[in-house]
Amino acid sequence: MMIAAARAPQGVDGNARGLLASLRAQLRAQPHAPAVLGESLSLTYAELSDSIERWVAALSAMGVSRDDLVALTAEREPATIALILAILDTGAVFLPLDTGYPPARLNAMLEDARPRLLVTSGRSSIDWLADIPRCSRDELANRGSAASKPSTDAANADLIYVLFTSGSSGRPKGVAMRRVALERLIAWHVAHPRLGQPARTLQFAPLSFDVAFQEILLTFAVGGTLILPGDAQRRDPFALLSLLARERIERIFVPYVALQALAEAIAAGGEIPRALRDVVTAGEQLLITPAIRAMFSALPGSVLHNQYGPTETHVVTAHELSGDPSVWPELPPIGMPLPHVKVKVVDAGLKTVVAGNDGELLLGGDCLAEGYLHRPELTAERFIELEGGRWYRSGDRVREMDGGAFEYLGRLDEQIKLDGYRIEPAEIEVALCRHPAVAEAAVVAGAGAQGKRLIAHIVPRDAHIDDATLAATLRAHCEAQLAPYLVPQTFVVHAALPLTASGKIDRRTLAQGVDENPVVWSDDAPLEQQLSSLWRQLLGVAVLDVDANLFDLGARSLTVVRALTELRRRGFRALSVAQIYEHPSVAKMTALLTSDSDAGAPTSDARERAQRARAAMGRFAPVGRSAR
Repeated sequence: MMIAAARAPQGVDGNARGLLASLRAQLRAQPHAPAVLGESLSLTYAELSDSIERWVAALSAMGVSRDDLVALTAEREPATIALILAILDTGAVFLPLDTGYPPARLNAMLEDARPRLLVTSGRSSIDWLADIPRCSRDELANRGSAASKPSTDAANADLIYVLFTSGSSGRPKGVAMRRVALERLIAWHVAHPRLGQPARTLQFAPLSFDVAFQEILLTFAVGGTLILPGDAQRRDPFALLSLLARERIERIFVPYVALQALAEAIAAGGEIPRALRDVVTAGEQLLITPAIRAMFSALPGSVLHNQYGPTETHVVTAHELSGDPSVWPELPPIGMPLPHVKVKVVDAGLKTVVAGNDGELLLGGDCLAEGYLHRPELTAERFIELEGGRWYRSGDRVREMDGGAFEYLGRLDEQIKLDGYRIEPAEIEVALCRHPAVAEAAVVAGAGAQGKRLIAHIVPRDAHIDDATLAATLRAHCEAQLAPYLVPQTFVVHAALPLTASGKIDRRTLAQGVDENPVVWSDDAPLEQQLSSLWRQLLGVAVLDVDANLFDLGARSLTVVRALTELRRRGFRALSVAQIYEHPSVAKMTALLTSDSDAGAPTSDARERAQRARAAMGRFAPVGRSAR
């Protein structure tokens, strides 16, 4: 067994098992209907089914069977979707690998997981661990063309996927999810009066995120069509809005940060996706901003679904926002438990608290993962036996409201929820302290006018080291070891870190000490000066060399999105994310925007449209209390 404490799932009969049963029903009902639409290839339900069968035969020819772990470098394309479904159909366990992660981290994941097979795209130049069997996807496909489809025993499989998350011990940990949990979640979606309807659905989540399973499996379970965006479209909210409108996409699953980026893009004149009827968000606390109110005001009849659940349980609660967006609460509740989920709110002694009092949220029922892959000590720490049942300690502080919905009140530990990612600061701090220049490190999420950002506070061993040199060195060090979302955006050097009265690092003071001022944009200033002001704000730096590479200074994809949104709002409507990446300094960006290119200076009409958009958004003032 892959997990020391593994047990067969309870409460599921044989007829209910098999996540692809609903897909096969759709195949019989509508074989020629579109199932997957990619940038260069589309598949009908019949073609998708044929592709799955070929992949199943190929996996069997490679010796893959029930409960074997199969790792896959996952690109967003129809063949990948079919291969994932084939892995599930064999009863094997799927481990997605994001090739955007540093090779050292990917190999650490493989070292922990020890998969039966690693399937690569053939485009990766990573030097994989030598003792793990692997083949390219093309090699696997050739195996499938010469093999017959075997009989599978997926119905008796215990696990369905392993997803690695940030680890408080300084090393990522693999969450081994039980098949029953995903079956129960998809069954709830199918029975939902809105989410159970066929829909053209965007596959937005990275394939290494649990939300991707909702997008894929729900779409096929209800006979919808899955639309795969390109990477450039995913990164650019204006391009994504155009895709949503052009493809008449009806349902999206997006983290809060992406939802806010889309809303800001609409406020800056982006195309309104009028077919959109269901927006599902999860991953971090939802804040109803003026831009989000304006977006849903422009989409009458559309519903915002706020879902909550850690990786160890997937989705466990849900709350819907509909009707007049102007009366939506600024901080909506996380909602009511799903039918297959048990909840308990407890105090520090694990005693149940009275409804209305806050405490830690415990989660139980058919939503639970089996535990952490090959980490029995961590599994025992977070998955506990209490009052005759098995519970997961979420570490989230909640309060049960009148009516039974739950209000999210924050974390009980230092864990950070940022841009849809779950981040354990300890993992980053351990990586930083491995560098010989670092004596001490503390990582916090600093809040500012442009949203939260990850900040590393450093005490160097050499008090005379140049701050900028140290920051550049440590950023490169982190990029070589950590996933991109774990690399701090800003590095702050201290002689000593502030301490609380009990002698612990005062993380609250560190987070409060990096607050930002709003962006100041002077219409009369030269463009280079305007861009410098914008990027200093976004990067949190006091001085900026106009020739410096913005990505060497800490710019990330989300920083680029915020810059693009601000510039679009100022009238540079043709500017794209790709152009910012191609012109990564203030000087180069200035030259681009003052040239005769399509991204050039804004016209008076563009300025007027941007002003009208800002005026429309201004009708929605924030209500309730601040999330900060």
